[in-house]
Amino acid sequence: MKKEVENWSFQFGAFKITVLSDGAFPVSKEFFFADTPADLIAHIPDKFDAPLNFLLIDTGEKKVMVDAGFGEDYLPTRGRLLLCLQHEGISPEDIDTVIITHAHIDHIGGVSHQGVPVFPKANYVIREEEWAYWMNKPLSMEFGKLKTIKDQLMFVSSDFEIYPGIFLQHAPGHTDGHLTVSIQSEGERLLVSSDILNDPCTLQHLASHIAAEVAPVIGMQTRFSFLEEVSRQNVLLFVCHYPFQV
Repeated sequence: MKKEVENWSFQFGAFKITVLSDGAFPVSKEFFFADTPADLIAHIPDKFDAPLNFLLIDTGEKKVMVDAGFGEDYLPTRGRLLLCLQHEGISPEDIDTVIITHAHIDHIGGVSHQGVPVFPKANYVIREEEWAYWMNKPLSMEFGKLKTIKDQLMFVSSDFEIYPGIFLQHAPGHTDGHLTVSIQSEGERLLVSSDILNDPCTLQHLASHIAAEVAPVIGMQTRFSFLEEVSRQNVLLFVCHYPFQV
């Protein structure tokens, strides 16, 4: 099956930001919308394809990926990230940093291929709690992926400005070490929620979550605080699993 490249670039202050579509992956409504009123998601099929979108931030000096997608072709509908980068004239060697918002396989499958890191010159930034969680699951695919990039990992234990204008913030609940990313340049601000949010319709019901969430009560508190910040500061919002370009 031929893969179509979907990229969307825009200028954000002094930064160039590109939305890269890694495709979509099949999920059940029950999985993607845990603890969600039936009438709120009545329009959604029992089985559907959830979007996978990630960001490339070009600061002019550094190229920063937010997550790395599925990677290998588990299904023909996903694993497009490297093709998207190639379309932009960017090779894996050009990436300086990969921020791991959390280590579910749809976000880190692309960090390595057949045991070899995909972005050979990059630092992979991860929260310490996230690393610890997956190290206790040595049979998981996630552990296998993280192990391949161990020598390139950079651990953070507090909110952290990784480059001028790019801030990492701890947002636990979905996973223990889940991170959000705040991008700021020339008075503009964009917040990357990663998997705090699942679909626009559930903004009316903050208890809704993806079933892989490890601590739903903490996750709901995180969602509330995060969205309160978005509303109060009137900033832009990017969500991995929202439809492409959202």
